[in-house]
Amino acid sequence: MAIVHIGLGKTATTTLQQKVFPLLQSTGAIDAFNPRPAMLLLSLNRLLKLDNLQIKKFRDIMSEKPRTLISFESLVDWNPDNWERARDENLTLFGSKSTILITIREPRSYLTSVYQQMVAQGYVTSPNQFFLANKYLKQFQGFTRRGHLDYFNQQSFDLSRLVDLYSEKFSLVIVVALPRISEMKFVNEFSNLSPNDLENLSTEFSSASAKMNLSYSNTAMKLTFARERVLATLGLKSKSSHDVDIKALSRLIEINEKGLSKKDAEPPRATRRQKKYGALRKLREWRYLMQVVVNRFLPYKKYELPAGVLKESVIAKNDEFYKSVLNAPEGYLRLGRLNGRNRKS
Repeated sequence: MAIVHIGLGKTATTTLQQKVFPLLQSTGAIDAFNPRPAMLLLSLNRLLKLDNLQIKKFRDIMSEKPRTLISFESLVDWNPDNWERARDENLTLFGSKSTILITIREPRSYLTSVYQQMVAQGYVTSPNQFFLANKYLKQFQGFTRRGHLDYFNQQSFDLSRLVDLYSEKFSLVIVVALPRISEMKFVNEFSNLSPNDLENLSTEFSSASAKMNLSYSNTAMKLTFARERVLATLGLKSKSSHDVDIKALSRLIEINEKGLSKKDAEPPRATRRQKKYGALRKLREWRYLMQVVVNRFLPYKKYELPAGVLKESVIAKNDEFYKSVLNAPEGYLRLGRLNGRNRKS
């Protein structure tokens, strides 16, 4: 039975992936966490839908260690217009008996953070162009690309609908609100850890979550847009994660065609010299400069979207569901086909 943490992004996923989930593997609570051959195929699927042979390879990898935990926030798809398609693909890849873990956060801060994430990744566009008005959505949807969040349709953003999509098809769905992740109670659904081990997980999470992948501050956002205006006067723009790296994609395909041998799949080890000067090279990267230097060494003020960008009706609807998860007596919601579709803690 696989455990699949599909997202949402911007819900302390980096902290979970780097500080918590590896500990589950080291304690024996799970058999494996994010095995590289599987993650390569999932990364490829984000940009180009896997063919039948690649799907079989993925299933074979997952079947080697049934209690494998996968955590990859792109699995849910950042674009809510694509949530159902992504659900169906996840069903094909992982099977209905898998446990689905969904982490959520307060709706207004989530939408703000998603926008900031796109800016940080080099997709520097105004809030009104990102959160498209309804009258433009139909024309714009034809230009979207697989694996890229080119726009955000607020009308499709419905956390309750997302949970229903998965509880209709999967045996067990666990939903946790961000403020209660640190309690680690949800881990009991797929492991049998001692109270001491759970406390260690909670400590690791709490000590790291405030520091990892911090959203751009208000100053960092202003500097990024100022940089973009300067580049525009020169007829240039930032390189974005939206710009497909053909060489990297080709390498993924090549690795998959070779059968994902351990030698081919493992990245080359960095030399001591490369590690020593790696931090200096990062200083030249804008995102590193903003998140490490500006965010940490200048007064940090949270960025807020301009008034009127977010639809208050959307916020209110999602906030109601979010609070039901936040206030669940056990610390999370437990749903799924085997439990019926009635939400219960």
